[in-house]
Amino acid sequence: MYDYYKILEISRNASAEDIKKAYRNKAKLVHPDVNNSPKANEVFAVVNQAYAVLTDDQKRYLHDVQLGHIDDVKTEATRKKHYYGSSKKNDSYTNFNYDWNGFKAAYREKTDEDYYKQSPFFYNLFFTSGMVIGVIIIIITVTGTFNHFWPSPFILMSVCGFILVREGWRGIMRKRSILNGVLRMFRK
Repeated sequence: MYDYYKILEISRNASAEDIKKAYRNKAKLVHPDVNNSPKANEVFAVVNQAYAVLTDDQKRYLHDVQLGHIDDVKTEATRKKHYYGSSKKNDSYTNFNYDWNGFKAAYREKTDEDYYKQSPFFYNLFFTSGMVIGVIIIIITVTGTFNHFWPSPFILMSVCGFILVREGWRGIMRKRSILNGVLRMFRK
């Protein structure tokens, strides 16, 4: 048995929200889909078990009893079961020290190449639609300004259209662009 508090790296009096937050952070690192470590499945199962135990009040109480963190008459009886008549306490379940940095190193974010390989049609369609919208913005602002539908400074709105066309072209050519950086923030 493991000390689930150490696994999730939280205090013994952590709230349900703290447990949920710690679980999500740990799961992002050790999930087998994003972590290439050979033991990712095993560690992810332990993290899931830790979350399941600590979010259920009864299971959490029993876990605290087994770890010896609740001191009363009932826990003394439970603790004696772990001794099995010896005078030495069985601490094998508290010695869970895992190198989480190794998992952080195995974690790799998806790149634009990964998204392109996953679905090249939709990847290019996204950037093509941005270019089309950019051309429409340019046409509307230029014709509207020269036909005196709008005042002259309105032509500056065509800059947005030029940016969309430029970024769409760079995206289709799979070069590094500003829009790719912005999209990367929303993918997380």
